[in-house]
Amino acid sequence: MRKALIGFVIALLIVGAYFLGKKTEHTTISDSGVLQEKLKNVSKLIVTEGHFSDVITYKDAKEVYLSWIKAEKKAVVLVNAKATVSYNLKELEFKAYEATQTITITKLPEPELQIYPKLEYYDIQADFLNEFTPKDYNKISEVVDQRLRKQIEKSTIVINAQNRLISELHSLLNKEGLIWRIEYAPSNEVLLD
Repeated sequence: MRKALIGFVIALLIVGAYFLGKKTEHTTISDSGVLQEKLKNVSKLIVTEGHFSDVITYKDAKEVYLSWIKAEKKAVVLVNAKATVSYNLKELEFKAYEATQTITITKLPEPELQIYPKLEYYDIQADFLNEFTPKDYNKISEVVDQRLRKQIEKSTIVINAQNRLISELHSLLNKEGLIWRIEYAPSNEVLLD
């Protein structure tokens, strides 16, 4: 009887440990709708598109328990980004001379640089006392944006965009067999009529 009671208790402990150790995962996705916040008509012309890559190693450490223990976390982030340079054509200033079929651009709009990064995280390591939080991912995004902006501004993409804008305007105006010449002369230069 005693052996049966001990066997029953052991079996009960094994079954209890099985059910307590079994983890159930539940994933819930709630329905949400995409809301259109704002619709705005624009007259922008994207003239240049570039693709950039970068690899970033993010490290963060904090000292816990009176600086006795150092809790570290790190991640390797692969960044692939598309950058576009566009111009708002509503800000373009020009003069048209029908007699000579010439359009003189007196003011180009400021180029607008847009960056669309895609981040892929590899080798994410974190200590129990220093885990990754949404704040870390936001910090990584900010660092990526700053590094990409510096890299893109050092490149020739913006200078190339100005030349492409004038070239695209020329080809738009000369589609229907009209032969108009496009000139760029900033308004601080004296133009002869």
